[in-house]
Amino acid sequence: MRIRMGNDEFILYIRKTKLGCAKSNEQLGKEIWIWLRDQANGTKTVEDQPCVWEFGQHGLPKTAAQFVFDRAQLPELFTFLDSL
Repeated sequence: MRIRMGNDEFILYIRKTKLGCAKSNEQLGKEIWIWLRDQANGTKTVEDQPCVWEFGQHGLPKTAAQFVFDRAQLPELFTFLDSL
C-alpha cells in the first residue's frame, strides 16, 4: 500500500526530535528525497506545496515536496530521519 507524505512532515519531525540539527531544510529535503526514491520506491508528486505553518517558525520550510511511497517503509524511514 502507498502513502502520500511530504518533506514538511519529515522536517518537522527532525526539528522536534533533533534540537540543534545544523542541516538546512534544503539539505534535509534532498537527503530525504534520495532515500525515498532509492529505498521506498518513492515518486515526487508535488515540488513546492505551501506548508500550513508560518514560514520560519521553528526553522520550518515555507514549501515542501510531497511524495508517494511504500507505506511499509515508514519504520525504516524514521530510522533514517533519526540518523540525520
